[in-house]
Amino acid sequence: MDTTMRQRLLLVAGWLAAAIGSGLVASGAVAIAGGQVLDRPQRLFTAAEVAALPVETVELPDDIEPHASGGLVPDDGDSTATDGDDAPTGDGTTGTRGSSASEDPPVDPFNFGASEARIEANEGGQASFAVANDRIYVLWATPNLGYVAQQRTGTDQAISVSFSSSRNVWLIDAIIRDGDLIVRSRQAPLT
Repeated sequence: MDTTMRQRLLLVAGWLAAAIGSGLVASGAVAIAGGQVLDRPQRLFTAAEVAALPVETVELPDDIEPHASGGLVPDDGDSTATDGDDAPTGDGTTGTRGSSASEDPPVDPFNFGASEARIEANEGGQASFAVANDRIYVLWATPNLGYVAQQRTGTDQAISVSFSSSRNVWLIDAIIRDGDLIVRSRQAPLT
């Protein structure tokens, strides 16, 4: 009986030591964080305060050209390609880089005069589609927590975006049919 009582006492003492130790660690973490753990959230700005914030305008240089990824890069007029189509022209700009003159110019994803746009959401995420110049574009795709978004297929008339996790695959299909944008969600088999 003496051994059983000693084991119980040691168990209670161990639990007390663990509780006190975890309390000390937690208070140390709060001290390191600067006491901000229990602070109230910052007050949000009103619309008038946001409008009163100073705004600095930045002018873009004249020698920029769009990247294939959508960003802008200064064009210094030098070309590293050896292809004749890529040679700099007389006005300091580069050539067509092998593309024909009949191709459509690059589309500005923020201002391209879309005739129709839709947002679709499902368990895997959300995506936005738009139609411009009889082509369909993915404006954005945002996966939900635990999912990854990727564009599965894409043509001028149909695009499919998938949201996949370790358990599910959700698709958002967008097509142009008879000039109308049709967007649908569906669950796909996990492959």
